[in-house]
Amino acid sequence: MSRAAAASLLLLCAAVVRPAAAAAQWPVGQGAYWAKASFFWHSTTRRYGPDGRSQRYLNQGAESRAAALFLDLAYGITDRLDLWLQLPYFDLSFDDVTMERDAAGVGDVRLSTRYTLSHLLGGAVPLSVRAAVKAPIQDFPIDAEIIPIGEGQWDLEAWAEAGLSLWPTPAYAVLWLGYRWRLWNPTTTRDPGDELLLLAEIGGRLLGRLGGKVVLDGVWGRDGRLLGVPLSADAREILYLQPVLSLELPGSSTVELGGRLPLRGQNFPAGPQLLASVFHRGRVCWPVACAGGTDR
Repeated sequence: MSRAAAASLLLLCAAVVRPAAAAAQWPVGQGAYWAKASFFWHSTTRRYGPDGRSQRYLNQGAESRAAALFLDLAYGITDRLDLWLQLPYFDLSFDDVTMERDAAGVGDVRLSTRYTLSHLLGGAVPLSVRAAVKAPIQDFPIDAEIIPIGEGQWDLEAWAEAGLSLWPTPAYAVLWLGYRWRLWNPTTTRDPGDELLLLAEIGGRLLGRLGGKVVLDGVWGRDGRLLGVPLSADAREILYLQPVLSLELPGSSTVELGGRLPLRGQNFPAGPQLLASVFHRGRVCWPVACAGGTDR
């Protein structure tokens, strides 16, 4: 198995999975929180090559499978300042006619802080900025036959975010634009290319407690460097269309079921993916966070 094929299993899950845009765009409020558990599944025999065309893996009889569980947590420090944490768990495999390879474990952790700059049109249009860091939990293995669980290097991200509530129509729209600085990996001596990030989402209530959304989720990267030498056709790129249905449950919870359909890509696994999630809102009023407020 090539090193690119091994790394692509992890990148498939970790590169583009982000918190729910609609839930995250409007501040949770001081002392409030939301939590989301997301399950991801993907199985394919094809990948997007460096030229952007979908093709079979080079290994004879090769098939990659990826399952992941993401736990996203957000807490309101003030009515404008939120803290977010993302914890992933991966179960990955890559099989061909020669052998079966698999790996499982906790992946790289992401921590974000977001500040809401203003609420235009009476709060219908929140404008926010967010900074994030991805901390490597596990090293990226040098052995090309081992599937990585972590990317092995630190990432820094900056985001500009906007939302639009169409109330009293039960609909909304969200637009996020971001930039990811992928720092040098001292173990592999590789300097991966930085990336432009996009998330656009439109959704709302369809009928009763049934809702839906459509998400456009993309990453456009640059070529990296190895030992200071530029790598050609190394950039990773992916653009997903993600339709999702949701159902509101009692107790401020929602379940979602949808898929991710790749529209184009480069150096990424091809093929559709399945997503399922459970979302919950609540309030935990610590003395410092809720000073002067009341528990609800």
